[in-house]
Amino acid sequence: MNPIVLFWSQNPDLYMLFSHIFAVEGFKSTLVDEEDLCKLAAQTPVLAILLDTENNIEQALRICNSVKSDRTTAHIPLLALVPGGNERHYLDLLKAGVNESFVRPASPGRILGYLQFLQSGTSREAPSTPRYGNTLNIGELSLEMSQRLVRYGSQEVQLGPIEFKLLWRLLQAPGRVFSRSELIETAWPANHYVEPRTVDVHIGRLRRILEQMTGRKLIRTIRSSGYAAEFD
Repeated sequence: MNPIVLFWSQNPDLYMLFSHIFAVEGFKSTLVDEEDLCKLAAQTPVLAILLDTENNIEQALRICNSVKSDRTTAHIPLLALVPGGNERHYLDLLKAGVNESFVRPASPGRILGYLQFLQSGTSREAPSTPRYGNTLNIGELSLEMSQRLVRYGSQEVQLGPIEFKLLWRLLQAPGRVFSRSELIETAWPANHYVEPRTVDVHIGRLRRILEQMTGRKLIRTIRSSGYAAEFD
């Protein structure tokens, strides 16, 4: 079964517009309320959850917290449509777990591009990025690319696509400092503008997950430079 896009909105007309655009490009979508969203996300293969935050920012943040606090749904990418003039909610959404926000009126092409990026499971790579197989092992830590799984001892967690690509890149060269621009090139679609603070929030999420799994701080912040993975 191909994964679907769950669309949460109080505006059926907006959904009808997007569902047509998605269908033309081969993406199946369905309009859901808050209760059905959480149930479907846990039971159905989901490519992404798209949240229309117009006049519903508090409910949208609540949905983000519900999705990200459940281990069965935490890996699902969250996208948000933000009305023009409400960009102040950008950081709140990012901290709540949203992977990408699109300010309305958003270009359908940008959203479709992001969905295609998620569907392909690939991103542009820096020219110097070495290629590895489907797994990467560093000590007791193991990464499986096909399912975006991270294993440590008996523990296992599935990461979202951005966090997984960031971790994979950092672990390719433990100790090396990667700049934010290098990490953006690794983990986000090409020609996609990403603010440096967006990288910081994703690294913060990743750092907390790894610390919960290993009991150690494996990602170090290098002031004014970037981030490095350390195993000393």
